[in-house]
Amino acid sequence: MMKIKKFFIIYTAPTCIVATISFFMTYLNHGMTQDFWMEWAKALCVSLCVILPIVGFMLQNIGQFVAKRFIGFSLLTQKLVQCLLIALSIESILSLIATITTAQSDSVFMFLQIWLMTLLKALPLGYVIGMMMVFVVKPRMQKALSKLAT
Repeated sequence: MMKIKKFFIIYTAPTCIVATISFFMTYLNHGMTQDFWMEWAKALCVSLCVILPIVGFMLQNIGQFVAKRFIGFSLLTQKLVQCLLIALSIESILSLIATITTAQSDSVFMFLQIWLMTLLKALPLGYVIGMMMVFVVKPRMQKALSKLAT
């Protein structure tokens, strides 16, 4: 029973976040056409398989990296840098997945152009979600997991 609770605590928020971002990126690449829901489902499945295992690892390592490299900075500045790095890393991967699964490109240059456009358009949303992860989700997950351990 405890493993099930731990699973839900760890994976519920990231799953919702990946679903939201992949929805937005699919919309950017594909538009709200007749095939939108199928394209989004395809992008979501691939994104979940790739991102969920990476998110926890990245949250922990990015936090440690920022704590070591930004020692003299305030805690708020460190958290904002974490948000930026999380947004860049997750958005880069998700925009790559969205571009591969939904965009039709004839050349490498066109593919990179679509990927970069998707990344830049989705980055503000990714930063907001990164802030939610750092300021809300991560502390609540840590608190819930600590309660389970005791």
